[in-house]
Amino acid sequence: MNELVLAGGAPIEVDGGGFRIGLGPWARLLASTIVPDESSARAERGRELARAGAVSDVSVAEGVVRARVSGSGGSRYAVSLETAPFPPATWADAVRAARSRRGLEHGVEGAQQSVHLVHHLETELQEPLVPPTRRIRTSCTCPDRERSAVCKHVAALAFVLADAIDGDPSLLLRWRGCEPVAPPASRSGDPWSAGELPPPRPHRALPPGAVVKRLGRSGIRVGGRDLADALGPAYRAFAATAVEPAGGMIETWSSDSAS
Repeated sequence: MNELVLAGGAPIEVDGGGFRIGLGPWARLLASTIVPDESSARAERGRELARAGAVSDVSVAEGVVRARVSGSGGSRYAVSLETAPFPPATWADAVRAARSRRGLEHGVEGAQQSVHLVHHLETELQEPLVPPTRRIRTSCTCPDRERSAVCKHVAALAFVLADAIDGDPSLLLRWRGCEPVAPPASRSGDPWSAGELPPPRPHRALPPGAVVKRLGRSGIRVGGRDLADALGPAYRAFAATAVEPAGGMIETWSSDSAS
């Protein structure tokens, strides 16, 4: 999957007040995993930066989220959140399971923050959708980074990403390297829409006299024979003299056409 730049790289302001940023289950898991102590002073400062639009140039790609975060002194720091991509075989198992479990289908599509998918991945496939803290590598170019694993700039990016996942859950799948499954046409919003038509089957020529045989006996006698039996030799003769030109149309050869 290609890198996706949020808001065209412009600063992102998280709307709303309150203590928490990230309301859905996926967003909450991400925010609390990257910022375990959301009541700390650094976490609160991160929320302030997220709401003030200090986070810009946010890009989401497989295994990495990058951004620039402006500090209180006007300096801009490079921040990233990295993790190993989701195992492809495990994701394929989840997609197959979603075909028969309605609670999973919207999750693998990236359309909803499915708690059923979170539970299925962690308990049945032993691979969490949001990796644990120890498996997420955070980095920041600020001086405070040397004193804390989670500086305010890392926290700000985590909160901005969590808020973005509330608006588009597929962003979490993109970060984990999971290709969202396209929803069926029946859920496209247009009741008259449908999927693509399958390719047509190759044309198969019918045996000579097939139509006559399908119609059966006519009850009309010709020279002591039923009309269907009498037409059989004629159809076979026509088939033997048929010519198929480049255009694909069948033409019957005759002495008139030869001249």
